[in-house]
Amino acid sequence: FPARPRSVIACLAGRQARTRQGDEAISVEIATPRFARLAMTRGHKTSSLLFEIGVEEIPAGYFAAAEASILTKAPALLAECGWQFDRLNIASTPRRFVISAEHFRPLAIQEEEKLGPSKDQAYLNGEPTPALIGFLKSVNQNIKDVFLKDTPRGERLCVKIKKERKPLRHFFETLPTQIEFPKLMRWDVTRFSFTRPIRWTFAFVGNQMQKYKIAGVSSGNFTYGHRFLSAGTIKVTSADFGTFRKLLAKHHVILNVEERIQKIKAFLKPFHNHNEDLIRTVAYLVEEPFPVRGSFLERYLKLPEGVLTTCMSKNQKIFACYDSNERLCNRFLAVINGLRKNIKQIAKNYESVLTSRLKDAQFFFEEDRRTKLESKVAKLKEMIFLGSLGSYYDKTKRLEHGVEFLGGEAHLPAEVTHRAKRSAHLAKADLTTHLVYEFPELQGVAGFEYAKAEGEEKGIPEAIRGHYFPLNLSEDFRDLKKRLNLEGAIVGLCDRMDLLVGAAGLGVALSGSQDPYALRRAAGGIVKIFRAHPLACSLSKWIHAAYEQYGKLISKPEREIANQLIPFFKERIIFELQLKAGTKEFDLLQGIFASGFDDVANVYQRFDQLAKEINQPSFIRACKVMERTGNILKGVKSGVSDQVDPAVLGESLERDLFELLKREEPAITKLISDGRFDASVRIYGDKFEEPLHRFFDKVLVNHEDPKIRANRQALVKKIHRIFSEQVADLSFIKTS
Repeated sequence: FPARPRSVIACLAGRQARTRQGDEAISVEIATPRFARLAMTRGHKTSSLLFEIGVEEIPAGYFAAAEASILTKAPALLAECGWQFDRLNIASTPRRFVISAEHFRPLAIQEEEKLGPSKDQAYLNGEPTPALIGFLKSVNQNIKDVFLKDTPRGERLCVKIKKERKPLRHFFETLPTQIEFPKLMRWDVTRFSFTRPIRWTFAFVGNQMQKYKIAGVSSGNFTYGHRFLSAGTIKVTSADFGTFRKLLAKHHVILNVEERIQKIKAFLKPFHNHNEDLIRTVAYLVEEPFPVRGSFLERYLKLPEGVLTTCMSKNQKIFACYDSNERLCNRFLAVINGLRKNIKQIAKNYESVLTSRLKDAQFFFEEDRRTKLESKVAKLKEMIFLGSLGSYYDKTKRLEHGVEFLGGEAHLPAEVTHRAKRSAHLAKADLTTHLVYEFPELQGVAGFEYAKAEGEEKGIPEAIRGHYFPLNLSEDFRDLKKRLNLEGAIVGLCDRMDLLVGAAGLGVALSGSQDPYALRRAAGGIVKIFRAHPLACSLSKWIHAAYEQYGKLISKPEREIANQLIPFFKERIIFELQLKAGTKEFDLLQGIFASGFDDVANVYQRFDQLAKEINQPSFIRACKVMERTGNILKGVKSGVSDQVDPAVLGESLERDLFELLKREEPAITKLISDGRFDASVRIYGDKFEEPLHRFFDKVLVNHEDPKIRANRQALVKKIHRIFSEQVADLSFIKTS
């Protein structure tokens, strides 16, 4: 049989076999009177996929969201086309996205059943009725493909149809439309939208070149190297990623961003600069990093370090240099895109631009120092915040109230709340300064320097600067905790919540690819700060407090705003924890959400402890307890009582279970109130799994006597609720 599968299968079926042979597999489809199609696949050979989109230079800040959206959208699109893979990889440079897949192969042919009319409705005097003929026409099948199927509604005619698959071309042409960017543009008559014009594209599956078209650009079998150091097109012959990467390297393109990052770090090692954010940004600005060294006048070292380094990093993307004692030097290092002949002139150009910026910064800094930061707060009345939501002075007053609320809610020491309130009062004052007007990227930094120079209490200058942190949502929460003090965290939380409530109150959408008010970043900042500084806080009370501060400035009902914000925060927590749907950890978080979401810090605490237990026997037993009790309760149509009547407990097993509940519930509740969720889940699983198993095996919960039935359901409910209402509904987690 294995030697000649096609001829044997065709012979067995007694009908002509339809065969299909491609690069990846041989499949056989056989039509029989009773079954629509029988598909068998032999000898799946895996291959590789390589797909490149070549573009004009993309801004460095666009890649994180773009790469994440590719990883999210590509698998589903490939499945629509009937393909699967073992690993999907994304590689990006300023001029290209490269998507590769390992062990790329077709999915097994999938069939689905379509139910038609009943047997009685399908035939009249042995002949097909219009109902049957219409059904067959709607599913594009013949009478020979029909068979009978038993259903809860009796015997019905049924056909099996092969699920339609889109051509692989659909993937190549559709994926670019689903990549997320902060801004899109149109550049030709096709009106295609992308972040920058697409100039070339190719795709290979194995050695087979794929044909498609994106934005009027037809696919080919070529790519381009470095814009200045490589001339003409470069021929591509297969989907081998390793060969392609080496090919580009010969033409001055380092495809792997991590490799570019390591090269930049090697350049910086002698100069003791470890600015990870800037390193990653620069790595997405160049295809082949090359260092350029320069210097500036020593007199500019008198500028505050934050002002000096920000002037270098924000606009010119150059790195400040430090000596072995971590002291700032009057030197810098720039990273350019490949080796050039005129390196000395390039260095002079960098020096000239930097000197002009530092000269301006020094002048504005000295001008701003003529008046106190406190005196600048009143000027915030002249700055409008988000259209009709008042001025930045109004926002400052709301921040002060917000700080008082959070301080009380989290039971913070009075001195911490006092410093945070003073920080909130001064937090936006530097927006009125000459320095920030000319260099907007110095907001917070300028306020820090002025507050520090004016002798504000320790912790306040740091909070003024820190309330903008995190600047990047990819920052690890542990690193954030090191550089963001508690006062800054409180002000930052209130600043972001004020924005979210105000924007939602104006009807601004909190989702979608366009996010002009950075609402996703604001919500992401809130959940990350709570992870770094676990402050106890009721989200519902906090939203209410922020809503009340707006008064008549917003007209949307508070409940509607809360209903928008709560799912938004949940989505951001999933992003913060980097959880993927289908994993146990993702399901655990859904179970935690189901048990209570009002305290974000508490959500993290429950998740962190339970995630460490997720594969332990006690945890699995706890999941089974909740699954079995949950299944019983799902089938109950009317409400279940919260009270168990001991007098109605007749069976010894149910009496034993009730006594166990009375003994263990206080201990579990005490552990939960002490925040020892890991210990509580171990006791819950170990104590209840076996007794509950015996109870369900020997005792009929849904007894015919309504009083006994209700009492047993109440017992099951109490066991279920010990954990599900206070910690997590573990029935979300699949144990088999």
